[in-house]
Amino acid sequence: MLCTNCNKKNVIEIRMTVGGESLAFHRCGSCDAKAWTSGERAIELGRVLDLARPARV
Repeated sequence: MLCTNCNKKNVIEIRMTVGGESLAFHRCGSCDAKAWTSGERAIELGRVLDLARPARV
């Protein structure tokens, strides 16, 4: 996988399910770029945090 910021092959990907949604976190070891995705689309960190919050009863 290539980094979309620096084009180097030093990207880690961690897949997880958060709030019932399949997500992936990507981080480049060369330039420290970070990104969250859901499927093929990028999502904002705020959305990830909303999914991770426990439901209020």
